[in-house]
Amino acid sequence: MSVLELGCGTAHLCPYVKQRGGRYTGMDYSPGLLEENRRRFPGARFHLIGTPMDETFDLVVSLYAIEHVPDPPAYLDRLWAHCRPGGLIGIICPEFIRCPGLPPSVYYGQTPRRLREKVRTASIVDALQHLIELKIIAPRWKARILAGPPGGFWMNLRPAVLNGGPYTIDADAIHLVGLRDLLWYFRSRGADIVHTSDDHRDLPVEVARYNCYVLARKPQR
Repeated sequence: MSVLELGCGTAHLCPYVKQRGGRYTGMDYSPGLLEENRRRFPGARFHLIGTPMDETFDLVVSLYAIEHVPDPPAYLDRLWAHCRPGGLIGIICPEFIRCPGLPPSVYYGQTPRRLREKVRTASIVDALQHLIELKIIAPRWKARILAGPPGGFWMNLRPAVLNGGPYTIDADAIHLVGLRDLLWYFRSRGADIVHTSDDHRDLPVEVARYNCYVLARKPQR
């Protein structure tokens, strides 16, 4: 099987593909990162995103990447174009819409600080605004998304880490991913949904609450 990972990062998927006899290709934006990957995995191929490709792949994957892209539909179009007819597209990413909490990249109030820090420094206006947005405005916003149609691909234009906040996991995410938006995209293209995080029997419930998984098969024609 030929496998392409779009937004491969450090290519941690590569060894698993090689162990199963697959052929791995990774694409990302950083020339330095790609060069390091070439040294670590000499049997694999690595290219800059946007490099013209004369081939399509049996499996195209995106592992915790789509939440960081500014144009999710265009990114999905690229996954689709790299997949051969009848091939598979697999995506694993956070679930920001249906999860019990709120996306970690969203900050509340006037500054991207923790509420306790605002209280400790007597930033009363900032702390009060933080509480109102966290307890009232954000839940209403989330309910509005859930009540609306799929395919919105909601964005956070001011992620915390890019506005002075401390770096934590997904604090730089800009696409507020939801499984239903991904399913809407693939179904609108005529893809067959093979598996999702909702029907994956081996996926622990606690993982499924905060993560989104979809495996879709591209039509033969």
